[in-house]
Amino acid sequence: MKDLMNAIRRYDLWMALGWNDVLGRYRRSVLGPFWITISMGITLAAMGPLYGSLFGNKDNNFLLHLSLGMIFWGFISSCINESCNIYNDSSSIIKQSNLPMNIYTLRVFYRQLVILLHNMIILPIVMYFSTPKLSFSMFLFAPAMIITSIFIISFSSMISIFSTRFRDMTPVIQSIMTLLFFVTPIIWSENQIPTNRKYLVSYNLLSNFLDILRAPLMGGTASMKSWAVCLLSTIFFVVASSIVMKKFKYRIAYWL
Repeated sequence: MKDLMNAIRRYDLWMALGWNDVLGRYRRSVLGPFWITISMGITLAAMGPLYGSLFGNKDNNFLLHLSLGMIFWGFISSCINESCNIYNDSSSIIKQSNLPMNIYTLRVFYRQLVILLHNMIILPIVMYFSTPKLSFSMFLFAPAMIITSIFIISFSSMISIFSTRFRDMTPVIQSIMTLLFFVTPIIWSENQIPTNRKYLVSYNLLSNFLDILRAPLMGGTASMKSWAVCLLSTIFFVVASSIVMKKFKYRIAYWL
């Protein structure tokens, strides 16, 4: 926890590094980071009518459901996948400095947060063609985003250490995330699957985070179970990542 707090205090550093990463991907391009928005918009425009027809979903809010699912899943999965190589990608800095290790975790998180914000530019357009229910429940998006962010940072901090020590974990985690994409209600909804398959959602941790993020923006409210699962799992990974970081922090440089 001490390392994380020290890293947060150096927000100027990890924010600058994360923003530079985004700019580096689109340097010398005309639209710059807005290519992220255009790419997501084209993807949703193609997937919306296709999957709406395949699943026989005539709900006007299906495109909004799909858009929110794709945008938030992209944010969560990218943070987790990229956390596997956090220390390998910054090995030259780690070997020459004594910065808090979580700075590199926050760098990746901020980079993906910038991409998320660019993708969310699409949402007003999608909402215009949908019929979302506007209610005070939309304010629940703020605490949902805070809980999800804390979970991602703590989980990524722990996974990054194990992935640095055991290099085979990187393809394993990426394969698991690919599998979870298909068993998480991103392009389909929970009410479309039989009762005896509901466990695919109930025991899927990331589907609960997706629920608390997506429901408020669709004018609904996530279940209390989802809030409880997300809150308890976040607390667990905050404690676990603090223990792992304290024990292995000074070994990371030797594993690179």
